[in-house]
Amino acid sequence: MRLPSDIHVAITGFSAMDNPYPGLAIARCLRTSADFDGRITALVLDPLANGAFSPGVVDHICLVPYPAAGKDALLERIRGIHRKTPIHALIPALDSEVILYSQLAGELDDLGISLLLPPSDSIKLRAKHILHEFCVAAGIRTPRTLILNSMEEVKGKGREIGNPFVMKAVLCDARVCKSIAEGEQEYLRLFSLWGYPVLMQGYIAGEEYDVAALADKNSEMAGAVAMKKIGITDKGKACAAVTVEDQKLLHISRHIIKRLKWVGPVELEFIRDEKGAFHIIEINSRFPSWIYLTACAGQNLPLACVKLALGMSPCLPSDYQVGKLFFRTIQDCTITDARLFELAVSGETFL
Repeated sequence: MRLPSDIHVAITGFSAMDNPYPGLAIARCLRTSADFDGRITALVLDPLANGAFSPGVVDHICLVPYPAAGKDALLERIRGIHRKTPIHALIPALDSEVILYSQLAGELDDLGISLLLPPSDSIKLRAKHILHEFCVAAGIRTPRTLILNSMEEVKGKGREIGNPFVMKAVLCDARVCKSIAEGEQEYLRLFSLWGYPVLMQGYIAGEEYDVAALADKNSEMAGAVAMKKIGITDKGKACAAVTVEDQKLLHISRHIIKRLKWVGPVELEFIRDEKGAFHIIEINSRFPSWIYLTACAGQNLPLACVKLALGMSPCLPSDYQVGKLFFRTIQDCTITDARLFELAVSGETFL
């Protein structure tokens, strides 16, 4: 079923630097679908959110407050945008935003803006610093994770967890450390960038897999695509991957989604150890930046998300194309300076 031709979808997360946000990929999934002929607004945190200026993808760009400004400031800004150009559906693409939009779901629904998001309690359960507890209770393999509140704790907890180990910030960013000294340096780097807490996680040798999934309002997995990372940046992000078929991986993902009582987009990151067992290492409460691969493989999850949010049936196929490769590349584009100045001064611009 096609979406109405006058549909207007707002999407967040359009920075496309070395660690790209998912917004541009989500928008591309909609724009390239035969079922979508509507308008797309990019909700950006900064005028230099470069992904929003990618040619032929976005119609309208609006500045919104940073998550630290709180939900009241965000709601007021969305109300202002909605009054001028009514929004039918909204997809937040950053973990730090999802919790705010989930808390505002009732107010946005009253305005006529539909979302497909989990309740706040589910979002908190998948947080990195308490994921280990959830997984133990649910019988899911996961590496041990410790919370560090000072650099002095690196030595003691590093010996406890064993070398090598992974140092993580609570929102994003992770590095493998092979010594206590390296761990202490990484602690300082992560703390300076992201603040407390810093996490230490046991290292599991193996291959990295991801599952991008979409859960309906009953926490059933409406669609999912699994991929294996074959190229990884120094920040641990996939820059090349291939879709794979693994029913065990999808079964674990389905189990996690049900136990979390999840609704909406989700990314599940796994390590497959040398014995073939999967260990969940992260759960992200939004679509991943590689989400365009799902559309190319036959399951357009962002399009299905919009349809489910609006109460429509997404009609996703039960399978997807296996062996579909993606490579992240760089594309330069140019705009007139008037567009950038207009966005910076007035808070919006039309492309």
